[in-house]
Formats: sequence, C-alpha cells, structure tokens
Amino acid sequence: MTEFQSAESDARSIRYLADQAFARSAGAPLTGGNQVELLFDSEQNFPAWLSAVDGATESILIEMYLFSDDAFGRRMRAALIDKARAGVRVCLLYDALGCWREHLWGFFKPLRQAGAEVRAYNPINPLRGLALLGRNHRKLFVVDRRQAFVSGLCISSRWEGDPAKHLSPWRDTGVRLIGPVVEEAVAAFCDSWASCGEALRLPPRSTESEPSPQSPVTVRLIATTPTTAHMMRLDLLIASFARKSLWLTDAYFMGTSLYLSALKQAAQDGVDVRLLVPRSSDIGWIATVSRTLYRPLLEAGVRVFEWNGQMVHAKSAVADGRWARIGSSNLNLSSWLTNRELDVAIEDAEIATAMEVKFIQDLGQATEIVLKGTRRRPALSEPRDIDLAQSVQQLIHPSAAARHASAAARQAARISDALGAVVRGTRPVESSEAASFLSIGLFLLALALLVGFFPYLVAVPLVLVLAISGCGIALRALGLMWQRHQRRHEQDKDLP
Repeated sequence: MTEFQSAESDARSIRYLADQAFARSAGAPLTGGNQVELLFDSEQNFPAWLSAVDGATESILIEMYLFSDDAFGRRMRAALIDKARAGVRVCLLYDALGCWREHLWGFFKPLRQAGAEVRAYNPINPLRGLALLGRNHRKLFVVDRRQAFVSGLCISSRWEGDPAKHLSPWRDTGVRLIGPVVEEAVAAFCDSWASCGEALRLPPRSTESEPSPQSPVTVRLIATTPTTAHMMRLDLLIASFARKSLWLTDAYFMGTSLYLSALKQAAQDGVDVRLLVPRSSDIGWIATVSRTLYRPLLEAGVRVFEWNGQMVHAKSAVADGRWARIGSSNLNLSSWLTNRELDVAIEDAEIATAMEVKFIQDLGQATEIVLKGTRRRPALSEPRDIDLAQSVQQLIHPSAAARHASAAARQAARISDALGAVVRGTRPVESSEAASFLSIGLFLLALALLVGFFPYLVAVPLVLVLAISGCGIALRALGLMWQRHQRRHEQDKDLP
C-alpha cells in the first residue's frame, strides 16, 4: 500500500468514526437525497405554511408548542377547518401549558367540530408533579407526508410584529424539507401522538411519482424526547469538532458549565466562536441572567453580540462552512433534558454558506459586547439609546410569554444555574457582573421578606402540592398493586 493510499484509508476511517459519533449522539442517521429550502422570519415561513396547507390533499400533521388565539392563529385555524371539512385528515398536537388559555377557552373546539383530531400534550395535572416541567416545544408541519417544515416559529402573530405599537417582527429561522427525511418527521410526530393516546395509523404512501431533487442534501432529523439529551450531546460534539468557525444564534441562552467550557476551549484553540443573543427578551430575566455568562466567554475569545431589534428567537448554528443546525432547541437545560424538541442538522456547503451569510447580516443589526477598561469589564462596543417609551410600556404591560407558567418555569431553571455559579463557586464572579447579580439578590431578599411576614403564602401551596402529590402517588401504587393481583389471579385460574 502506498503512502497516498494509506492516508486516504485513514481519512475514510476518520470520516466513518465521525459519522458514527454524530449518529449516536443525535440518535438519528444521515438521510440523503433531500431537498432543503431555508425560510427566514414570518415573512417567508407563514406564507409557506399556509400555501402547503391550502394544497394538502391527504393529511396535515402539526406538532406545535404555541398556537395562539390571535390574527394569524385564527387564520391558520380557519385554513385547517376548511381542509378538515374537505376530507383531509388533520391531526394537531399542541402543548397544554404553552396553549393554556386557548386550551381552557375552547379555541380548538371548532377544529374538532370540523372533524380534525386534536390532542393536548401533557395536560396540566397537579398529580404529575415535576413531570409538568416537560413540555412539547416542537414546531413541526408535515403536509401529505411529502413535505415537512421544522423551525423555531410558532403559530402566533407575535412573530409578525406590530407596526402600530412600534414592535418589529421577530427574527427566526425555519426550513422546508422534501425527500426521504420527511418519513422521519412523520415518525417523530407519531411518537409524540402515541404518548398522548392511541397510536396514529396512516395508510401506505406511494413514492413512485416523486421526482428526485436536483441538488440532493444530506440531513439528520433529531427528535429529542425527555431524558434523551440528543441535542445536548450533538451540540457538545459540534463544539469539539469545529475547526475553523462556530456561529451560534440562540433565543434563551443559558449554557451549562460543560457547554460553556466546550465553547471556551474551542475559542482558545483558534476557532472563530460567535454567539448572537437577544438584547431584550420576551422572558424578563433572560437578558440579565445571560449576561452573567459573558465574561468567561469573552476572556476565552468568544465573541458575543446582542440583537438590537425586538427579539431574535432563532435557534441555529453553523460550523466550518459545511454544517448547519435549525430547529426548536435552545442552548439550555429545558431544551436539552426535559422537552420534546425537533431540529435538523444539515451537512451541505451551500446551505451552510447561506446560513453564514444570514448570520453576518444579523450581526449588522446587533451590537458586540467587548471587554473594556482597566478591569476589562463586558460593555457594549457602541452606546445605545434606551427607548424610554418602550421600557415604560413593558413595565405597564408585561410580555405575553411572562404570563405563561411554562415561561416562569424555564426562567427559574436559568436563574438557578446562574446562582449556582456563586453558591457552588464554579467560577469567579467579577465586579462587572455586580449589577446583574445585585438584581437577582434583591429579588431573592424581597421574596424572603415576603415569605417571612406571610409564611402561609408558601406553607399553604406547599401543603397542597405535597398532599395532592402524595395522594396521587399512593393511588398510582395501589392501582399497580391491584393490576398485579389481577394478573396473578388470572394465572392461578389458568393452572391445571
């Protein structure tokens, strides 16, 4: 064997091992022969969704965290009602906590009356205890089992903004998929559907008439379920494998110490690591808590940017100009460990280049955070004017997401991770972070005073939760014991 042949053989072995590592981390194989179309913001995603629904002839499968009772939500509901009445099978799985108001106020009743099949994921039930924290955070459309849409966008008008209130559209990213990977999207939907009731039975589908894509793209569909941590392992792997660049956009950044270390080590190894996050968030605490993570990243060479607009909600990554990720997973424990999430990893230079171009364009609408002064404090690279009217408006009218109990639960998880940095001493807290930690500390002190003077505010709910949880667990145990007794009784009857 020549030296060239030996080197080529080694390269093939390395590629095989890398693919094996990706497949095992993501829990999904590479699927070739697909057509992939990037869709940016509501301006491109919403019309594509409505057009696909309008052209549906067989089935429409939707898995959605948020389906709002607003202008776009009602428009989508009307389109689905028309299709259901026309004989198209419509299956909608929405998250019961994300859509708690719509769930309680009967927003989905007209869909059911039209013949659509509608289920709520993880209905609110105190007997389930901490299981309530696990939500279905996916954003998935599958139409006629021939095309699938995966994104970070929900069925809600908030992504469109409101010019009358000077609210700009949210920045977000989605993708349209056509090809063999769509069957994996169907399987992911069916798995979620079966977790809420009877399994979904679909007739066989012919693929003979489907044309092959002109530029086939290799795709990996990552369907994360609670405790699988598929995306967490893949995100860590990408941070380790990136050789030239790793550009991240995340709406609710709260990376674990393990992930932060991976980013820092990549940057220290010469990788161009950049992170784009919101300046202001629809979840009030997110900007404050995220900023407590900036300094160690900046010191390691990671470049951090804050979005200047209303909200950047995209969850995407692009590495080395050849790998890209788009979907619903945020870089935090909620997405990695407790939720159902859906993401697409794309191994294609053309798609990755398009994502890089969009990222650079986004940085034009963002401000870089840099270390300044003798103490090297994180600071804005350029001063920004504060919109006082908007700030007052936010104080008077809290954001919609802040009214969701699910958002509060995710907030608490992020805050506790930041506090852990102080309490456990996992890293030094610098003076530049004093303002962020002071606000958290004052909040906790106010909460302590409130509980001290009015202990029943904690005692009564705690007693109720413990009592209900205890009763629920005891009843469940008794039910299991009864089932075991019945099985033994039937086995004894069968004995000769």
